[in-house]
Amino acid sequence: MRLVLFDIDGTLILTGGAGMRAFFRAFERVFRIPVKNEVIRPDGKTDPLIAKELLEFFGQRSRWTGESSAALFSAYLELLEEEMALARARDSIKVLPGVSELLRVLAPNRKFALGLVTGNLEGGAHIKLEASGLREYFQFGGYGSDSEDRTELIRFAIRRGAGIVAPEPVDASIVIGDTPLDIIHGHAAGASVIAVASARYSVADLKPHRPDLLVPSLAPINPVIDFLEQS
Repeated sequence: MRLVLFDIDGTLILTGGAGMRAFFRAFERVFRIPVKNEVIRPDGKTDPLIAKELLEFFGQRSRWTGESSAALFSAYLELLEEEMALARARDSIKVLPGVSELLRVLAPNRKFALGLVTGNLEGGAHIKLEASGLREYFQFGGYGSDSEDRTELIRFAIRRGAGIVAPEPVDASIVIGDTPLDIIHGHAAGASVIAVASARYSVADLKPHRPDLLVPSLAPINPVIDFLEQS
């Protein structure tokens, strides 16, 4: 059995900025600090790490506590529901090329178990996937709510996947992501990595990080299927 572990933002879907709008609104509600633009680079980072880096940027790192983080994430999930509903109404949620076809091919194939490896909180991941119509494909995952360290959350996903497919052994774990951090942390967790230049990072940006397969898009799906079959 092979675990195929997908990142969400920039790999499966684009949300038209709904996720970060919700995050910045929640950050302002809890910390009373307005964030008007992307003052840090969130790509490939976990939600807890993004929050800490924002506080660091504004010189407020000491305000990160158990209480404030719980308040932030509660507000964020509430506002994410709202922002994703608006994005859906505006038709600004985009399932990226090749994704639907790839998932339809992999899901019934008993060689593969499909999971998530995402910096999103688990609740946030489910909200985004429900809004984009992809939730049904994923049985397990590793999330930003498991660990702010992306290597660790990938390990969480691998352990959960192994528990689901047991007693069959896991022959390989493959991460599919769109950022250098997906490659770096996927390899650190012992997985192979398919990098897809479907969002901010180009093929030229991703190539120096030496993914096991590098594609400009998940369409056509044949190179990805061939790699997964041979891993």
